[in-house]
Amino acid sequence: MVKRVVTSIMVSCFLVLGVTALAFGWSLEEAAKPYAGATIRFITETTPPSYWVEEALPEFEKATGIKVIVERQAHPHLEEKALMDFAAGTGIYDVFNFDYSWTGKYVKAGYIEPFDKYINDPKLADPNNDLKDFYPRMWEGTSWDGVPYGYPFDSVIEYLFWNKAIFDKYGVAGPPKTPDEWMDAMAKLNHPPELYGTGMQAKRHLSIVCEWLNVLWAFDGDLYDENYNVLLTNENAIKATEFYKKMAEYAPPGVTTWTWDDVNTALQQGIVAQTIQWDENYGSMEDPEESKVVGQMRYAPVPTARADGKPVSHYGGSSLGIPVSSKNKEAAFLFIQWATSYDVQLRGVGKGSSPTRRSIYQIPELRAKYPSFEATDAAAETTFWRPRIPEWDDMVEVLALELNSVVAGAKDVKEALATSAAKIEEILVKGGYKK
Repeated sequence: MVKRVVTSIMVSCFLVLGVTALAFGWSLEEAAKPYAGATIRFITETTPPSYWVEEALPEFEKATGIKVIVERQAHPHLEEKALMDFAAGTGIYDVFNFDYSWTGKYVKAGYIEPFDKYINDPKLADPNNDLKDFYPRMWEGTSWDGVPYGYPFDSVIEYLFWNKAIFDKYGVAGPPKTPDEWMDAMAKLNHPPELYGTGMQAKRHLSIVCEWLNVLWAFDGDLYDENYNVLLTNENAIKATEFYKKMAEYAPPGVTTWTWDDVNTALQQGIVAQTIQWDENYGSMEDPEESKVVGQMRYAPVPTARADGKPVSHYGGSSLGIPVSSKNKEAAFLFIQWATSYDVQLRGVGKGSSPTRRSIYQIPELRAKYPSFEATDAAAETTFWRPRIPEWDDMVEVLALELNSVVAGAKDVKEALATSAAKIEEILVKGGYKK
């Protein structure tokens, strides 16, 4: 029934879009005619949305005559390869999947194209492409000083995945809403080696920093204030990091080598009862070929102790942009417009698409089928995000080392935070944010 209703919605949308496009005299086929025969190269992170877009690519290639080569890379290697191309100006890549925390860095370096000229070109811009349908936070992430540098591609929000069947089996109420409830649930659901109270992404990697930030924010902490005064040695940061360290007591052995991929596998196999994870993985929980927890997973904000009671969720979305060095900018724009369109995002639901468009999350049949949709929609209004300044990558190196040492038991919390604070202070001074 759900499939038939969603299909009906999709067909209706296609008819409306088709009629309206004819009325405006715009079509993808006509717009692409000057670029037929071009080949564009798309470098992207290895994420579910990139797999879905590649699956759907034949229809774009057939409609446009534009060939698209997809190159997927793990998060750190993606930036490394892209930077080499951008700095040399070789123009290997035409479409770049960039994390919102990289926007400022690439804009200031002059590496990515502002999108105004494409959006305002009636020959390229689909008049039916409702840019206001993108979540405001995601549109903000792809912009710098009010200028867009791409279109939001991947709605990635990190929050709590919790297995309702496991919670029910052990008589634990869920979801936990405060850190005390959360830690209590971890303890009650910890039955090694078959089941652990929580997973962790504690490798010396971006993953540990992203995960820990959720806990830091939940305790009303932050990296620095509006004047760039570092806050990592205050009471809130210490409490948060002590809490994060204690989580390891209820996590599987070896989590100091785990990233988000390992956490996802543990969730699918029912090895952990709950964990912080990125919402783009909702589809993999419901895939019977991979998952043993189909129908069991639920989603909620990270439990909070904030004075304002505000729920915590970590926005980590990404966008598709065009390198300044690209030799196929117009063809690249047509591909980006297609890949982030309502149509393509809707049809990819359940196949890897993590839509960036609000309207898709409002479809009742999808909210019923995918419990994460309601959670993502709510979380999108109250997300926190990591710094968007160019120096963020340097901070990640510092924090990943110190936090991994804490979880591994090699360093005391206060010592690790003091070291992190001193080094981040140096980074901010060197960057000219403070004296």
